[in-house]
Order: sequence, then C-alpha cells, then structure tokens
Amino acid sequence: MKIFQKLMLFVVLTAMASCSEDFVNVVNPGALAPSQYPASVSDLEQLLTGVYATQHASGLYGHTMLAKNLFLWDHTTDLSWQGTPTWIQMGQNNSQPNDSFLYDTWRELWRGVQRSNALLAGIETYRQKAPQDGAAIDQIKGQALFLRAWYYFYLTSIWGEGFNAGTEGGKMGVPIITEVAIGLDQTQVPRKTVKESWDFIISDLKTAETLLAGVNWTGATDKYKVSGWAVKGFLGKIYAYQADWANAKTYLADVITKSGKSLTTFDVYKDMFNGKNEFTSESLFELNLNVDMTSRGGDDQSMGSSLGMVIAPTYVADNGGQAASAWSNVFPHAKNIARFGFAEGHYFKPGTTSANIANVDPAYITRSLDARKKQTVDPRLWVACYQPYVDSMIVSGKKRPISHYLDVSETDMEAWSFRKFTNPLGTEAEINMANGANIPWLRLADIYLLYAETLSHSGDNAMALEYINKVKRRAYGLPVNAPSGIDYKSLTGLTKASDAVLKNDPLKYERWAELFGEGHWWLDVRRWQIGDKEAAYYQRIRGGTIQWEATDYAQPIPINEVTANVNMKQNAGY
Repeated sequence: MKIFQKLMLFVVLTAMASCSEDFVNVVNPGALAPSQYPASVSDLEQLLTGVYATQHASGLYGHTMLAKNLFLWDHTTDLSWQGTPTWIQMGQNNSQPNDSFLYDTWRELWRGVQRSNALLAGIETYRQKAPQDGAAIDQIKGQALFLRAWYYFYLTSIWGEGFNAGTEGGKMGVPIITEVAIGLDQTQVPRKTVKESWDFIISDLKTAETLLAGVNWTGATDKYKVSGWAVKGFLGKIYAYQADWANAKTYLADVITKSGKSLTTFDVYKDMFNGKNEFTSESLFELNLNVDMTSRGGDDQSMGSSLGMVIAPTYVADNGGQAASAWSNVFPHAKNIARFGFAEGHYFKPGTTSANIANVDPAYITRSLDARKKQTVDPRLWVACYQPYVDSMIVSGKKRPISHYLDVSETDMEAWSFRKFTNPLGTEAEINMANGANIPWLRLADIYLLYAETLSHSGDNAMALEYINKVKRRAYGLPVNAPSGIDYKSLTGLTKASDAVLKNDPLKYERWAELFGEGHWWLDVRRWQIGDKEAAYYQRIRGGTIQWEATDYAQPIPINEVTANVNMKQNAGY
C-alpha cells in the first residue's frame, strides 16, 4: 500500500473510531484499525512521508502553486498560453473565485493540514502504547508540526485578508483546525483573525523548535527531513515578514552564526535548481524530488514535479522556427529581463517579420556574450533564464539553441525561457513530466537578506549593507567575505534595475534577483505593500492590462469552499 493511501485510510479510521453508532457502523475485519495502526515508529515514519509528499501535490509545488499562481501575481511570468480566461485574469491581478488553479492550491494546502492532524493524532495514540520510543516520537512530531505550520503559512499568506499581525491583526485570517473532522458540523469552521493565524503558526514552530533542538539529519536518506536549524530559519523568516525585528534578529543571527551553513560558490549555485548540487552548504530546507518514470509529476503519488512542464523552454526546430520542449505555457515577463540590467537590444534584425534563427542579428549575439564576460548584466539572469539564440538545451540527445518563445510576436517583447527548475539534459516529456530537481525552499542567501533587512530596522545599517553585499559578491563569483569593487556603498545605492521600485533599493533588488523564480517575491510584494508600484512597472501581460486594486493582495476564497462552508466569509473585493 502506498504511503499516502495508508495515511488517508488512517484519517478515515480515526474519524470512524470517534463516531457515534448512529453516524456510521461499518465492520471490516480485514481493515486496519486505530488500535492496530500505527503500531511502530516505522508506521509513523510512513505517515510522515505522506505529509511531506503533499508539499509537491498537484496544487502545490508538484504543479500549480508557482507557475500558475504566485508567478502570475508577481509577474515573474507572462502567458504564452491564451486559452484559459481565468488564468489571464490572474496575471492581471484580477483573480476569480471560480479559478480552478487557485482552488487546487487551497485544496492541497488543507489536505496537508488534514494529513498533519491525522499524524499528530496517531503520534499521541502510539505514545501511550510505547513510551520507550519517546525520543523518536518527538522527532516525528516536531517535523509534523513544522509541516503543518508550512501549510498554514501559505494559507495565511495567500488568503489572509491582511498580512501583518501588528497592523492588520484584526482582519480575517483562515480557519484553525487541529483535529480530524468526525462529522459535517466540524467542517463548518469560521475564519480566525490574521493575528490568531500567525500566532498559531508560530506556536507550532516553537514547539517544533523544542522537539527538534540539536537535530541535524546527515544520512543520505534523511537529508530532506526538517532539522532544528530549518525550524529556526523558518521562525526567523516569519518574524521578519511580520516586522517583529527583535525576534527576527535573534533567530536569524542564531542560524547565521551557529548552524555551520555557508553560501556555496557561484559555480555550485548556478546549477542548484536543475537536479544538481542538492542539499548544499546553504540549504536549510528543500523539497526532495526525484525523476519518476512511473507517475506524472503533478501528483503526490509521484516522486517528481510537473512544474517544469509548464515553464518548459522552447528551442529551435529543424526548420529554424520555434518548438515546445513540453507544454511551454509561460515565459519570463519581458520586464524582468530589463530588471537584471540587460539592455543589448532585440535578437532579431530590424524589420523582421518571421521568427526564425536565420533572422537573428549577429551583433546581438556578440554584445550579449560580451555582457556576460564583463558582467555588465547581473549574472543571475542566466541562472534564472535561458537566452534565445545564445543558450542551448539538449533535446533527444542533441544540442539545440533556445528559441524565441512560442506564440509571442517577433518584435513585441524579449521572450526568453526559464532555466531554474527545468531539465538541461532533456525535455520534460522525455522524463515523463516528473522533474526531479529539488526545490531549495529555505536557504542561507534568503536568511542573509532577511537579516540585513532586520539590521536596517535595528539601527545597524553598516552590517545590513555587508550582508547584502555578501549575497551580491557570490553572484559575481567573488569571495563572499571580502570587500569588492562591485559592492553597494549604501542602502540606497544604484542597482542593475532602472525602475522606481528597485533602482535605489539594494535590499529589495537583491531579494528579487537572488530569489527570482523561487516563489518568494509575491510575499515580499505583499508585506511591503508595493503591489501598485509593481503593477505600474509591468503594465500588462499578453492577455491585457494589469488591473490593480488594494484588495488584490488577498486572493479570493474559492467559490467551492464558500458554498461548502456556511461560516466561510469571502475576502473584500470579490
């Protein structure tokens, strides 16, 4: 029996055992019962694996949450595919309550909560049978609490009517559910406040911190598990997000000075998102994925992710035109290319009317290669993206140039392809839509930048600037801890970006550039309340003009949930 199936069976059995006789009376002598399962630490580990697996379920990192939700809200992407109206509206910051992609994410996050709750109940049942296994049980419980906090983190961040518990704490957050429902009435749960939602998340993580104190998984088969340092890093991230600078400083400094983590070299970093260099020296927590030739990646039954199918590069076909390497639905928004400092013009010669490699301007190639060599453009552009007609990928064992992206007019925009979380050695279809590239969800560069932000709010601008520069130096292949010629001189120094949001804000620029395409920028946009400025910068997507309203920070509760839960109130503006 697959692990997730055992987990779901345990959920059902737990509920049945708690029901009154008039609710259900089913006898199956061949089935597992709560008195029989879990019956060992190994059983608890199996259930825990199912809770981890939910992170890459279809609605989450297995398919939808990045490329079909977060990337559209913060304009990491533009849409090549124009056949789904609600998806276009999402890219216009006009999400709809009936959007199926949004519902997928909502559903899978609650599935993660449900599975966490079922495991936590099983833990306490088993603890009574085997108190001698207390240490192992505590480690499993600590991981389960971290994961439940992780699911609630996204529920609150995406659907909380407000974000900051201090300034918006009284607004609507999300329902808090800590037990498996045993009847319909227990599914009719009203929303707690934003403050109550964040307090609950922090409470779970504080308990996990105690249970996982000193735990650092080093075995080859255990590296994906939550460590004590992952918990501290997550807490530091949340405190910074909530502008609780005192607590943020304590936790982030602890990770930086005591965890033993360090930034990798640039050569390691640039391939850290493509199935290579996993669990590096800067990784605190990453979603562990593997190529799966037996099951589609957009499902938690699979060991991989189909994210790469959605963002798949396009390449030059035999006729010199474009070919999709998979679904190839989205590409980096053209404004992002300029934000990295790329200003080398268009790849096609003036007057081009046909997107064919024969019409590429040779001078463009020369300028582009020179910009890379001289680092006049942020090197992270080519970590995150493939450049048309300059970069290449492998298709059926043959090296093919990256092409101008599909369906985009020849002169309309710079239509590059994504590199992060794609397979450089073959197309996604060749690996059965199940990409095995790990997703480094929490890493030291993120911690450094959050710490810099915290220091800037704590009166230590000099040290804040140093931690920003550490991240920048690595991006340029320089020693992290030594002053360099590319260092920012102040917290308002010039960046590679030329727009009003990032031009004179190294902290914001470095978070945008360093973490580009990793799913963090939308939460930064939300907590800094710069959605209107970002919308003004990006202006439009291929489907139409971006339409920004103040209520767009909080996404609409899916209509399915509003219909099913009589106590569920919709967010303002929908």
